[in-house]
Amino acid sequence: MTRDRRRKVEVRAHQAATGTPYLVARRQITSPTLVEVMQQHPLLSRFGIGVYDPLRKTTEQRKAELAADRERLAEDEAMVMETTAWLRENITPIKTPTASSYYVKHVMERTTRTYVANGVFIAAALIAGYPFKYEQPNVLFGMSRRDLKRMN
Repeated sequence: MTRDRRRKVEVRAHQAATGTPYLVARRQITSPTLVEVMQQHPLLSRFGIGVYDPLRKTTEQRKAELAADRERLAEDEAMVMETTAWLRENITPIKTPTASSYYVKHVMERTTRTYVANGVFIAAALIAGYPFKYEQPNVLFGMSRRDLKRMN
C-alpha cells in the first residue's frame, strides 16, 4: 500500500488526464530535473561520463574539460527534455540494463534525423527513469530490445 497518499492522488489525476498507465504516470510525475540529475551524477557531461581520452590529460585539464562540458550540457536543457519525451513515447523500460547509450542515441538520431550528444541522451534517459549501469564513457540502460529493433 502506498504510504504517500498525496503523491498517489497526483499520479491518479495525471493518469486520468493523459490516459497513460499508472506506472508511466508515476514515472512522469516523479522524474527529476536536469539539475538534479547532474548533481546526482558528478561525472556526467555533454561528452558522456567523464572526459574524452582522460589518460593523456593532467588532473587540471580533466577538471577544466569536465566543468566546460557540464556547462554545455546544462545549456542543452531543451534538447534533454525533447529527448526525454521521445524516450518515454518510444522505448519501454525493462529491469536489466543492457542497451548502450551510444547505440540507442544512434537509433534515435536515425529515427528523428536530429543529432544528440551522448551526454544529452544519458541525461534524458536518467530523467526518464530507466535502470542504468555505468560503463564509461557510456551508460547501459534497461530499454526494450524489441522497441529498439522496431526503430532500427
